[in-house]
Amino acid sequence: MNMNKTKLLDLFFGILLVTAGIGLLLGLYTGLIRMGLSMPGAFELDAMAHGPLMINGFLATLISLERGAALEKLWSYIAPFSFFLATLLLMTGYAYSGGFFLLLGSLFLVIIMGYLCYLQSVVHHYIMAAGAVTLLIGNVLFIINEPVFELIGWWIAFPLLTIFGERLEMNRIMRPPKKAQHLFAGLIAAWIISLAIIHFHRDLAWLINSLLLIGVAAWLIRFDVARRTIKSREWTRYSAWCLLTGYGWLIIGGILGMIHGLPAAGYIYDALLHIFFVGFVFSMIFAHASIIIPSLTGKLVPWSRYFYLPFFLLHGFLLIRVVGDLLYVTDIRIWGSYGNVAAILLFLGGILFQLTFKRSTPAFSQT
Repeated sequence: MNMNKTKLLDLFFGILLVTAGIGLLLGLYTGLIRMGLSMPGAFELDAMAHGPLMINGFLATLISLERGAALEKLWSYIAPFSFFLATLLLMTGYAYSGGFFLLLGSLFLVIIMGYLCYLQSVVHHYIMAAGAVTLLIGNVLFIINEPVFELIGWWIAFPLLTIFGERLEMNRIMRPPKKAQHLFAGLIAAWIISLAIIHFHRDLAWLINSLLLIGVAAWLIRFDVARRTIKSREWTRYSAWCLLTGYGWLIIGGILGMIHGLPAAGYIYDALLHIFFVGFVFSMIFAHASIIIPSLTGKLVPWSRYFYLPFFLLHGFLLIRVVGDLLYVTDIRIWGSYGNVAAILLFLGGILFQLTFKRSTPAFSQT
């Protein structure tokens, strides 16, 4: 019976992992549509689905799947499966049913994180649980048809808080002083409160939010183990470069937010969103790939210097995109976005190539 249950979980897990990848590809595709790319004969998708696809179809599915796999309980897969169904239904025009599953997935992710906090009451779990709550808030606002610019702060907070919690957990080796840990938790708590204030005083709240975000980034640069591991080699050094570069983008996003606030649309709005989601979040995905993929697939990804190519392309083209936004030049912004998509696809392609054609050692065999 236990063996059958394990096989069922493995099969279900594999299907959901593929759906997270599909969510990413569809999110990238709709992003290109937003930039004006036309693909005759290709299936049509609403360009406005880009944000929901990236947040829920990809990030929420992947993060909830990773948490569910850690628990190894069948009920913990309700969250990623619900996000998959919600994405499918929303894309095909079934807004009411899609909204129900979006809400269900968000609720179960909160339950998963609450259960992890119950099992181990530690600060990093509470920070990640707060991330799940911000996703729930953002999705509730999305379901009741609030404009995306009104809820985007909650969607931004979801991956950021998840990553902040993960980095605090992984940086225990650095043993930051208790006062420093309390400062980190305090900065994050204040940052979450500032998200709520945005609904009442947008400009002032985002100014405070940006200042706090710079403080969080400075803390991570000061206490993250990446400052040591950047002198290492292979995946360890690569991850350190990705981490520190991502923290740099957080500071840039904070400075830009202090100067311009959080507009409802336009070039600066585009720059801010992609600084956070591309410059920080995808840099963190690149950094953690050598940890996440073995935990999901059971196989280590063989190292290759090739992965520096998508790393440089990701940040180089993001810089081009942000410059295009700041100069209000659409063509520069478009080329920057194309380059970002290419960088992400090249990274994924490299991972798949290494897992498929290079000899990969089972993760559980390593000490």
